[in-house]
Amino acid sequence: MSSASEVDHCRICDRFENGPGGKSLRAIVNDSYLITIYKWRLDTNGPGMTMRVRFLGRETEMPMWRAATLALIFVGLVFAALALNVQNSIDEIGDTNDEVLQNRILSLQKERDAYIVSAVGFTFLGLFGFFTLVEHGYPRKLAEDQMISSARTAHGVTRGLSLFGNAYYLPASHGLTKEKLFVQAAESDADLPRALSDDMVVAPGRDGSSPGMLIDPPGLKLLETIEEDYDAVFSGTDIESAEGNLQVLKHSLSLLEDFHFKKRDGKTILRVEYGNMLSACRIIRRDLPDTCRQVACIGCSCLLLAAARATNKVVKVEKVDNSDDNVIFTLQLRDW
Repeated sequence: MSSASEVDHCRICDRFENGPGGKSLRAIVNDSYLITIYKWRLDTNGPGMTMRVRFLGRETEMPMWRAATLALIFVGLVFAALALNVQNSIDEIGDTNDEVLQNRILSLQKERDAYIVSAVGFTFLGLFGFFTLVEHGYPRKLAEDQMISSARTAHGVTRGLSLFGNAYYLPASHGLTKEKLFVQAAESDADLPRALSDDMVVAPGRDGSSPGMLIDPPGLKLLETIEEDYDAVFSGTDIESAEGNLQVLKHSLSLLEDFHFKKRDGKTILRVEYGNMLSACRIIRRDLPDTCRQVACIGCSCLLLAAARATNKVVKVEKVDNSDDNVIFTLQLRDW
């Protein structure tokens, strides 16, 4: 990093520096660092692009949209200062009959007026943006915290009940009026229970079926919302149609960055990458990697439920590769 003594004249936005936390920008005023703006990043674990600002020894972090509005106000104030400076020059000349000075005054007046117009425009835009733009970071942060908390709760329940098997997404059948998630106790292939009800939580396996836990999948309400709000139909269709109806998860809700179902060697492969909630997904995959194969989070769960509802088949999660942001589910769709 360059020191202030290396700067030989006053200028704004003099330094762009790379560092471990992002890029740095320093504003140079009178050959000294008055304002330091650094570590801005596109961070999906918060309100998007953020900036950390240090001003006269004080430090704060703010969303990029707010920093942009403050920058507009700052530019407006700079133009206002320039207009005042030009007006002082006009006052210094004063009344005169000298033709050269009169022309100089006319030129300065035009320059002053241009600065005033710019000052009013930039200040108005900055104030308008500052008081009307809505902060989206907190709702997203709350949603991410809830997603992580739900994953931790599910992990605690499955471990507390010694459930080590993979997930089965059950269609509304055999006594169920809505889809359920069945997590079996053993890791072997499950013999699914066939006498169920919506209020059943534990399948004890007394009828010879595999014991396990029955819960409402995290994505069930989201799937119902897509059907209600976007007039989507999943029941009695197929995976291709379901995938088309689920595009709202990308384009309207921005929950997912991308996803795709495809057939391979008799299996169904689902690739998923989160969008706005990617940071929460990363934390869950890092700290609770079994979540994906047992009680998938809201986005993946919604996709798996849609497949079960569309085909009226059990969707078994055979294995999951969640080593990077592109999570890959290997699924088996089978009759029940």
